[in-house]
Amino acid sequence: MHRYSQSTFHEGAHRQAPGDSTPWRDAGAPMHRIRAWWLAPAAKGSMIAAWGITLVLGTYCYSLQTDAKTTYMLNNVLLRNLHQESLRADASEDRARELQLAVKSRVAKDEQIKSNYKADLKNCAESQDDLKRGIVNYELELAREKARTDLVQERNQGLVKEMHAIRTELASVKKDNQTLVGEVDRLRKAVRRLESV
Repeated sequence: MHRYSQSTFHEGAHRQAPGDSTPWRDAGAPMHRIRAWWLAPAAKGSMIAAWGITLVLGTYCYSLQTDAKTTYMLNNVLLRNLHQESLRADASEDRARELQLAVKSRVAKDEQIKSNYKADLKNCAESQDDLKRGIVNYELELAREKARTDLVQERNQGLVKEMHAIRTELASVKKDNQTLVGEVDRLRKAVRRLESV
């Protein structure tokens, strides 16, 4: 124990001899302690290795996080496209329904005209020809709308498959990221143990 460790350092307790040491001077400045510790080769090497490993793992985790963010943004784009395609499919179905209603109303109207003007065979024949042409045209339109709806449905199925694959990849990336975070924590604990030793 130092000879001044029990002393009180107020004025008059003792006289400081020239060149004598004090506990404060023996302890040394914090910067001197840090400088002496940093000049020790073992401490310097262990800290350089620890910071190097931390930097490498941090860079790798940051790249994984960037990839996950990119995947998340791509997932959002695919979801938006899927929503737009579903809206288009709904609009196509509405148009097909309207065309069916128009066909039904046209058939009913032509039947009424035929019943009202049954005596005039020529007009009846012309109305029948018009009816057939209209039905053919409307059936063609219905077939086109059905083909468009089928194409949109196929696109939607492809987008759903891509979204499933992206979600699976995102789950694996999250799992890898959690594993790496656990490894980084273990390495930090090991570095702290080494520093404490």
